[in-house]
Amino acid sequence: MFRDFYATLAQVLPVVLLAMIFDSRYLDVLARDHRPSRREKPKGGYFWTKPRVRVYVLTVASLLMCEFLCVFLVLGGLIDDRAWLRGVLIGGLTLFLGTLLTRVWVAVVAATAPTQPGRNATLDDERGRAVEPLDW
Repeated sequence: MFRDFYATLAQVLPVVLLAMIFDSRYLDVLARDHRPSRREKPKGGYFWTKPRVRVYVLTVASLLMCEFLCVFLVLGGLIDDRAWLRGVLIGGLTLFLGTLLTRVWVAVVAATAPTQPGRNATLDDERGRAVEPLDW
């Protein structure tokens, strides 16, 4: 009865993983960005420091891969379909889509913010133009 649910998830989950990890030069910008913690810099510090981002993104990506495995195990008939399993898969997909939506919001707000005086553009895009670093 829920075979289409699992087949659809088998198609959607890899796309979500690719969008979450490899979209819009996210890793390039993150690698170049200096993100002092609030402990190091009480005014202007970040909650989402690089170590926290690393743990969060790797955890979410690992959970996504586990969900992907569960979907294939159900499709292959190795485990039975259960209501709780569908709930866990929907919950995980909600987490991933929420993470992606948050990143889209942050990127759009940063890209459309008015230029701040005294702020230097430090990164170059593929065409050689200077671009502003993202303030996550």
